Amino acid sequence: MLDDGRYLLFVDILGFSNMVESQSSDVVYETICKCLEPFDHWSKRNSQFKVIYFSDTFVFYQDSNGYGDWAFLDVYAIGGMILSSLLAKGIAARGAISFGEFVVRPDASRGRDLYYGNALIEAYKAEQAENWIGITILASAWKPFGEDRIALFEREGVWKRRDDVLFLNPFIRLLGWYDHAKLGEIEGPMEEWDVPEFPNDIAGFRFLHQKASEYAESNDFTSRIATKYHSTIHFLREVFDFRYDWACEVAKVK
Repeated sequence: MLDDGRYLLFVDILGFSNMVESQSSDVVYETICKCLEPFDHWSKRNSQFKVIYFSDTFVFYQDSNGYGDWAFLDVYAIGGMILSSLLAKGIAARGAISFGEFVVRPDASRGRDLYYGNALIEAYKAEQAENWIGITILASAWKPFGEDRIALFEREGVWKRRDDVLFLNPFIRLLGWYDHAKLGEIEGPMEEWDVPEFPNDIAGFRFLHQKASEYAESNDFTSRIATKYHSTIHFLREVFDFRYDWACEVAKVK
């Protein structure tokens, strides 16, 4: 199974139909391209993951078959990078990472490519089951990496584990600069540091808090959309822990 499987990240853009209905096709296209820029830059240095995009869905998949620690580290990094980029543009999204069978079968003679497999089904079902804005990492994806290392990364704020599911922190770059900032090692405006990932993290963090505040000011804590934002803010408080107030200060949110 480990030799034949691939890592797969399924990402669903929430509210995509509203975007399409309210904006021109050119604007939608440019926005999506802009959100994919971090992955495009990353893939120039590392071509081990490919992406399929259709309508409101991104599917990132491992190009070669077989488990490797490197592939797990890459796929969760891609997940955080893409979600941060989307949120920075004011686009909410939800996704899941799985590992398993995913068949990629190009067929140039018939002018079509086929993509299917259990990894895609598992990730899709997991994404649909969650009521938040974020990316979950399923047991099929993280268990081969090892319980001890998963626990170590959790202590560092990379994710939170709940039962057999990991909830990914999409703002890993922001989290990682906490110690440097406290030591005074970051010079100049924070939003000009480590472009584009660090500014994306700040803007994405701010977007989530602003949306949650809008719903709170309307005394909306129970509607389907509002609960996604409120539960996500609760998660960020947990995963950032003692660094949460500092992150709010950097992002200029209350």
